[in-house]
Amino acid sequence: MGYSLNIGIDNAKFGLISYLPADDYYFPEHLMSLYNAINSFDNAVFVFSGIKIGNSDIFLNEYEKIVSYGIAENYAYLQLVQVMHIKTNEKWVERDDIVTSDYYEMYWHKFLDKGNIIPCNEITAAWTLHPYQRSKLISEKLASGINKYRNYYKTNVPIKFKASNQKIIDEKKIYSSFHQEQKISKNSLKILLVGELAYNPERIYALEEAGHTLYGLWSTPTFGFNTIGPLPFGHVKDIPYENWYETISEIKPDIIYALLNFTAVPLAFEVLKKIKGKIPFVWHFKEGASISLRQGSWNQLMYLYTFADGRIFINKTVKEWYERFIPIDKESYLIMDGDLPKKEYFGPIDANFWNDNPDEIHTFVAGRIIGIDDATIKKLAENNIHIHLYLESNHENGETYLNKMRVLAPNHIHIHPHCPPDKWINEFSKYDAGWLHIFNSINNGDILQCSWDDLNIPARINTYQAAGVPVILKDNKPNIVSTQIMVEELNIGIIYKDINDLVLKLKDKGKLKCLKNNVMNSCHLFYFDNYVPSLTSFFFRIINKFRNGKVA
Repeated sequence: MGYSLNIGIDNAKFGLISYLPADDYYFPEHLMSLYNAINSFDNAVFVFSGIKIGNSDIFLNEYEKIVSYGIAENYAYLQLVQVMHIKTNEKWVERDDIVTSDYYEMYWHKFLDKGNIIPCNEITAAWTLHPYQRSKLISEKLASGINKYRNYYKTNVPIKFKASNQKIIDEKKIYSSFHQEQKISKNSLKILLVGELAYNPERIYALEEAGHTLYGLWSTPTFGFNTIGPLPFGHVKDIPYENWYETISEIKPDIIYALLNFTAVPLAFEVLKKIKGKIPFVWHFKEGASISLRQGSWNQLMYLYTFADGRIFINKTVKEWYERFIPIDKESYLIMDGDLPKKEYFGPIDANFWNDNPDEIHTFVAGRIIGIDDATIKKLAENNIHIHLYLESNHENGETYLNKMRVLAPNHIHIHPHCPPDKWINEFSKYDAGWLHIFNSINNGDILQCSWDDLNIPARINTYQAAGVPVILKDNKPNIVSTQIMVEELNIGIIYKDINDLVLKLKDKGKLKCLKNNVMNSCHLFYFDNYVPSLTSFFFRIINKFRNGKVA
């Protein structure tokens, strides 16, 4: 947008600039009102009208009562359609610099030192609301983010993206190590990715490093965390949805690797229905089946698990749960989590970061706050135990709750900006422990009664492992909880029965150091590169089985 507006301003022949986006509307008096205002005040350089706000099918509808005489509610800047200003040599911020929805940051602030900014105090334009507004595609507050933005604008280069005041994603920096073109190996595969990559998407670059060629057929992202192409790393070749079948027929991939969350289910189902029996198909599902039930795609999910040539389950418990519904051939499945990061985010941890102060305990949350209640916060604060919060997204939506937490424990609740993967070690390894999802399981050891909280392995556990930090979770025995099973097997976390038990265990510095050593010794189990050989072998096994006519 900034690039286009700069071209427009450069080519404007006169000294005043006004804006009319294609989805907005001028009332007849709009331009004259702004023109009179900018010429009626000494040194006026920037004027703005009031606006009607909405999506009425009649622009002049008298019943459209939502209006603003300045900045619209829930926004921090004036809209384009409101503004007239003098022409200057100043430039709009362009995509090469940073992507932000804030026009104040992009351009309006450049008029503050040039003269007077004048409101017209008249409603002379209409600002239309619709799903594909640039601000809605960018804002995590509105369930969007970098992936929705990329999908809509087909941005195929790394960008610096401001999702909120607390979260800036600098892809140029984060993905700087994942651009080199790799040599095709002797036993290379042509792998077609179908769906979306969710968290830590750069993991699939490890498949390129192993010598394979990747293609991508992407679903439309529903949420900001649904990563789709064009990707800002590696060399994945995108396939347009409009003629995907014809393109796949030309490419002739060796295998289709469909993944990862419920938003990918409809597209994966469509592809499998069309190519079943023609190309080997592997299905890897991370998100809970209960969401597919609510979304009305349960039948599609069961079709994928029934007729896929290969199935990847995120843990053994999930596999056992699905076996209650579908037969699973022991040769056709693999156990591997779906959100594993690249190994580059794991590395040596400076022992000086470790908190040796016996009087203070510092814990942290990377992501959503799940299950940490008011009583827990107060009890921890009374025992000088701190909680540091690094929300993954939607900072603005959580502001009310964050303020409440600050009131409960003003000296022990600390809010931090988003921490990107390349900073995990430096930022997180100084803490004593990291919080997982805290919940009370009620399945009573019956796997058919397991909720998704019981079955899931939260993505944040990989972040904690990268930083060498033990995890915190509630003891839910005798219920079946996948995360607890894993943490107990590896002895990498504090499993507490109640808040008093948690306080005692957090204050045991000797035990914490032991847990930290276990975390660092098992960290290879939590990055994707470690599984590339077994994943590749699995692909070859499925391909050979397919070619030998042993598929369902």
